[in-house]
Amino acid sequence: MTEMIQSFLDAAGVRAWIALGLLLVGSVLSLGAAVGIVRFPDPLVRLHAMAKPQVLGLALSLAAIVVASWTWTSLWVVLPVLVFQLFLVPVSTHMIARAGLRSGDYRHEDLLVDDTES
Repeated sequence: MTEMIQSFLDAAGVRAWIALGLLLVGSVLSLGAAVGIVRFPDPLVRLHAMAKPQVLGLALSLAAIVVASWTWTSLWVVLPVLVFQLFLVPVSTHMIARAGLRSGDYRHEDLLVDDTES
């Protein structure tokens, strides 16, 4: 029993549990984003379900990789992925929203303010 407690309190064991927790939370957030994409009715509403939890889920999953491996190399490999996601997800969601508005694939009555009307 003491060996099991000692192995849990070992630095690698604690890091493994932290990495597992980060990975589970990141996976749940990514699953929530996927469910939101399928369940919500139009592209404008799907954007909120798609962008925010997906980026946070990816960030937590990448943090789990860094915590599990615990090397500078893994941090420098993971960091550009996270930076590109943080810069490119707002651009891609904006383009999806714009395409949805131009094609008329949204429910106009649900919009509080439509800034695209002339």
